[in-house]
Amino acid sequence: MIVLVNPVSTGAELARAFREEGADCLHLYEPELRDAWETDRTGPPTLLHQDLPTTLAHLRTLGPTAVVAASEYGVILADTLAAALGLDHHRPELIEARRDKQLMVQALEAAGVPAARTVSVRTGEELRTTLGTWQEGYPLMIKPRNSAGSDGCRICHSREEAEEAFRAIAAERNLMGEVNDEVLVQEFLAGTQYIVNTVSLHGRHLLTEVYRERIDHVEGAPVLRHIISRPALTEAEQELAAYVLDCLDALGIREGAAHTEVMLTPRGPRLIEVNSRVMGPSLAPDPYFSALSYSQQHLVVERYLRPAEFEARFGLPYAPPRTVAKAFLRPHREGVLKAVDGLRVLRRLPGFHSLDRAPVIGEPVRDRYLTTGTSGIAFLVHEDESVLLDSLAALHALEDEGRFFRLAEAEAAQPVPEGVS
Repeated sequence: MIVLVNPVSTGAELARAFREEGADCLHLYEPELRDAWETDRTGPPTLLHQDLPTTLAHLRTLGPTAVVAASEYGVILADTLAAALGLDHHRPELIEARRDKQLMVQALEAAGVPAARTVSVRTGEELRTTLGTWQEGYPLMIKPRNSAGSDGCRICHSREEAEEAFRAIAAERNLMGEVNDEVLVQEFLAGTQYIVNTVSLHGRHLLTEVYRERIDHVEGAPVLRHIISRPALTEAEQELAAYVLDCLDALGIREGAAHTEVMLTPRGPRLIEVNSRVMGPSLAPDPYFSALSYSQQHLVVERYLRPAEFEARFGLPYAPPRTVAKAFLRPHREGVLKAVDGLRVLRRLPGFHSLDRAPVIGEPVRDRYLTTGTSGIAFLVHEDESVLLDSLAALHALEDEGRFFRLAEAEAAQPVPEGVS
């Protein structure tokens, strides 16, 4: 039996990949995801986690062969359970460093891996003290110590902007549902941002995908517009991929999926963050299979169900046959969605493959700066990268000119007349 911890977000695609191969699975949810547990009707049995001794006792009666984090929410619990049950797991002493961005940087430094200067602050006074000794200068990055999807990230060009960004997120609840009791001040990394995905088996890391990202800076916030795969790596990109494997080792990652964001700077690669789970926010498998001949979640399934077959991949070169691009559709402003006029153009663009998570007509469109794909994700696949880059440029022009989404102003709530309840 495979235990999938908190199979939400792209964890649902991971769970579906296991079901496709007939795996015996258990979906384990933590209390914070009780709604997901109550509505899980996918077929496998489910369990709501109560406390560690109770859950471990129940799992021991079932005899699982693996416990896998099926989303960012499940990273800590999955590894805790796997270690306690004597199953494949990451290095236990670094468990917090795999979720906490400050500890992540410290783990890299301890292993001699280059990292961006990062300082954690709790109060405005600590922030001012840190800024007073910040030799790296401006701009710098302010972001939550624990979150995801570019939530709360702000590029600051002055002390005033940094203090404003701190006040905006300190003590607020972040995308992971946690309160930002600490905020990070981080050296701004100039360069080209990449995504590197891997799947590991007993400490050996298989490079599965390398993507270059286009990130625009809008009102001080980094906005991810698209990612595009790199089938043939340049010398600098090969160095970047090797650097990521060093980061995985430094963080004690040994088993299963990892999704790493890294900046290629003039001084070399620098880590943004490692996530020890499959990539988000969309893993619709067909475009990945069309371009790569696999998807990350299916390689995770292969690693656990057919490890000998997976291990044979270490002897093969990294050489995906086609290029895949994933565009995070972005409305030009907030409002109520009346129509998606740009789809008539998008579907005719060379290389267009499919659309995932299309927004609902009549619903408000919000969160324009997050990388959660709430406004839809377009996939494009082609043998020629230049064809995809031309199509992406046409798509982004439609978005920026306000011609992709047709929006209406959200109606203000009407006051309730006196005497009416």
